[in-house]
Amino acid sequence: MTEQLELTSEPTAKSKIAIAFSALFAVLVLYAWVPILVKFSEYEISPNATILNIRWIGTITLTLWNGLSLLKQRWSGNSVPVKLFPDIRTLLLLLMLAVFSVGHQLLYAWSLTQTTVANSEVLHSLTPLFTTLLGWMLLGQQFDRRFSIGIAIAIVASLALAANDFSITIDKLQGDGLALISAIFWGGYLLVLEKLQTQLSINVITTWSFLLGTLLLLPIVLVTSDPLFPHSWGVWVILALLGSVVVINQILVTYSLKWLSSGLVAAILLLHPGVTAILAWGIFSETLSWLNWLTFIIILLGVYLATSSKGGMKATEDPT
Repeated sequence: MTEQLELTSEPTAKSKIAIAFSALFAVLVLYAWVPILVKFSEYEISPNATILNIRWIGTITLTLWNGLSLLKQRWSGNSVPVKLFPDIRTLLLLLMLAVFSVGHQLLYAWSLTQTTVANSEVLHSLTPLFTTLLGWMLLGQQFDRRFSIGIAIAIVASLALAANDFSITIDKLQGDGLALISAIFWGGYLLVLEKLQTQLSINVITTWSFLLGTLLLLPIVLVTSDPLFPHSWGVWVILALLGSVVVINQILVTYSLKWLSSGLVAAILLLHPGVTAILAWGIFSETLSWLNWLTFIIILLGVYLATSSKGGMKATEDPT
């Protein structure tokens, strides 16, 4: 079915769209800390084991939270039926979501062992292009000219921001290919998540995503013979923080997709490198050149054009 995306004039919908934007900017700030925490965890365990631990910790946390929520509803006498176990078709979508999520994370980690961070960032800057095109082709989403121009500006500026150290060499082609597939997987993840949020609650989607992701990752880590667990309490604390951040981020992204298109969400998340750089500048006194500031401002301009158009907003009421 064709999904027409347009801005509604309803005050309630407008307020929820504003909350969706706020949720995405919270994601940007939270994600800025993820690479730092992951770096600390990798002193004792591999990236694969780090991701696995994040997911099983998130699964247990979400399961306990859902159980407590159900008990609280029953005790209060205001129990509302919650669909915890999806049908086969929805389960397949959840499995696709987990495959895209785990695939993106693993391919990104592997790509960095065979290519530069700059090359990987350049290729991941193309994610909004993939999500917008696939949303148009597969979901029938419609976008106006202002939205398309804004997305194009944000992508080009993001490419410019990362292209300073970009290089094409034969020995990096395999890593570049992995980074490109990782970017496509991230786009697929957003599209499937956008579809699922119309069928299940945010907590249920996140719980199933973490559970299935854990089951997919476990044999990979076992085959590689990586140590499963850290040996110091400090790294356990870091893993617990990472698990909390990733859970909160997925919940916020899922909520934002109720009101914003996956293409717009991907474009806003292009601000991530800029936010990380600004935090590093403010906290660690790292240097930012005038080119860094200029490209970041241009990305903001592109995101502003996209968000101020009618193309990225959904006219439907809250699906839940």
